[in-house]
Amino acid sequence: MAPRLDSHTRRRAILDAALPVFAQKGFAATTTKEIAQAAGVSEALIFKHFPSKASLYEAIFLCCIDGDPEYERLVSLPPGTDTLVQMIQALVSYFVIELPADPNERARHRLSIISLLEDGEFMRQVFEGIRSRFLPCFAASIETAIAAGDLVPGPIDAENSFWLAEHLCEMMATVCLSGGAVVPYPCGRPDLARQTIWFILRGLGLHDTIIAAHESGGRFPFVPSQPPRPKPNSDGGPENDHPTPERPE
Repeated sequence: MAPRLDSHTRRRAILDAALPVFAQKGFAATTTKEIAQAAGVSEALIFKHFPSKASLYEAIFLCCIDGDPEYERLVSLPPGTDTLVQMIQALVSYFVIELPADPNERARHRLSIISLLEDGEFMRQVFEGIRSRFLPCFAASIETAIAAGDLVPGPIDAENSFWLAEHLCEMMATVCLSGGAVVPYPCGRPDLARQTIWFILRGLGLHDTIIAAHESGGRFPFVPSQPPRPKPNSDGGPENDHPTPERPE
């Protein structure tokens, strides 16, 4: 006889079973009966944990945030320049490095695209969840960095800065979903992440000297400071020893 699962474990099992079903069929075409069959439970048990199909759909997106020790650590940090840099580093690391390498995360990201191709209602809920969890710490860190003289205030308010950074990283993840060659980035994934962090922090108004100090302190994905010159391949062109997922080998 299989051991009885506690409520938290059962809830997680339902989410894990629902993810591939939603990813394959989308929100509108998926039924709770199909999810129950995939999870090996009754529809009544589905509704015991999730009051609606919409709430289950939203939970799939947010379960990678809620209960994540790294998320808890980030939002518990005092507002400031260091916190701002760490938040951007975590954002870029997830979308540029972790998500492209993880099939489950790619499947979750496909759900966001499917939702946007439908009526977008469920991504509105997800974005509101992200906003309530991350924006207060982000906006307070912007203000603290300005007060410290580390960041030059500009015409873009903190909330739009947050969303522009998020949208850039989401799109960088989206072009990885096919697993094929889409964007011929001329560098490996860690260096792409490093350059993306620079791009966002500069856009926020952080001084180059501050960004460089955090990079030298080990905040950014590691890449050699002076990469060796590429070796020519058999065709006479440079070899790419660390291609990105979008660059064919």
